[in-house]
Amino acid sequence: MALSEIKALIGPCMTLVFVAGGGWYTLDAVAQETEELGEKVEQVETRLTQQDVLQVKVEQLDTRLEKMEKLLEKTIEIQQQQMTNQAAICQATNARCR
Repeated sequence: MALSEIKALIGPCMTLVFVAGGGWYTLDAVAQETEELGEKVEQVETRLTQQDVLQVKVEQLDTRLEKMEKLLEKTIEIQQQQMTNQAAICQATNARCR
């Protein structure tokens, strides 16, 4: 090969090396960003799952609290009725109830 032919090949070869290097760098950067994005997605999914679990627990606690409130209301009604009955018995028998 003549020196002029070698010089003619050096320019395109250098360009090819730079293009290949740039392409490799870009590919590596995209792979890194993809991995980071995958980790962020996993974190978001984990948080959403935890929030879903917490929401279910809160709903269960709300249901239990409503049941307890209803039971307490019923207990208060029963005690009020018992006090009314006791007052009526005391009044009817002239007993000294305290």
